[in-house]
Amino acid sequence: MMQCSACANGTSPCLHNVPIFQHLDPTEIKRVQKLIIQRELEANEVLFHEGDACVNLYIVRTGSLKLVRYSNDGKEFLLDTLFPGDFYGSDGLFAPGTVQESAIAEQKCGICTIQGKELKLLMLSDPSISLKVMEYFNTKLEQYRQQLEMLSTKDVTKRLCMYLYQRSTRSASLELLLSQEDIGNAIHLTKETVNRKLSVLQEQGMLRIAGKKKIIILDLDTLKELAF
Repeated sequence: MMQCSACANGTSPCLHNVPIFQHLDPTEIKRVQKLIIQRELEANEVLFHEGDACVNLYIVRTGSLKLVRYSNDGKEFLLDTLFPGDFYGSDGLFAPGTVQESAIAEQKCGICTIQGKELKLLMLSDPSISLKVMEYFNTKLEQYRQQLEMLSTKDVTKRLCMYLYQRSTRSASLELLLSQEDIGNAIHLTKETVNRKLSVLQEQGMLRIAGKKKIIILDLDTLKELAF
C-alpha cells in the first residue's frame, strides 16, 4: 500500500465523490488527502474477511466491491455492492468490533483507506463530518428497505427487474458486470430461474446478455415500469 498519488496532487475523485467530504474547503481537503492510503485490488481479491477487526474506513475509488456472507456449507450470499464514492467501516469508529461480512472486488478495484484513529480526530475537529456520516447511513437504510421490499416480492420477474434497475442506477451504468449466479445469490433465485427470466427480458428487447458476466440494459424506462 502507498499514499494515493491522485490524492497527493489533489486530483483524486475520492474526496469529491464521498458525501462526508464534499463540503470541505480546499485546506481541509488537503488535510484529509494526507491521511489516505491507496490499494489496488484485482478481480475476486479479498479486502477483508468476516470477523476481521473494524478499524479503517474504506472508500471505493474505482470499480466495485461486493459485501458477502457465507453459509455453513459455503454458499455465498450477496448483501450489498459498493460503487465509486461509497465507503465502508464507519460503524467501527463509534465502538470497537469486527466486520460482519467479507469484502471482495467484483472487478479490478481501487480502494482508498483512512485509519480509524485518524478519522476520529478529523471528526472531532469538524462535527459536520459526523453529520454527513449519519446522512449517508440514512441513505443506506433506505437502500436496505428497498432491498427487503424486493426480496419479499413473490413475482420473480418483478424482483429481477427491481434488482437490475437498482443496480444500474446505483452504478450509473447500463453495462452490468454480473454473472447469473451473482444475481441469483443477491435475490435468492436459482441460476436456472435467473437464466430463464433474463432470456425473456432479452426477447422483449429490454436487455442483452453479453457473455457470462455482462448484461447490457437497453430499455431502462420499461425495466423501471416492470419493477415498480
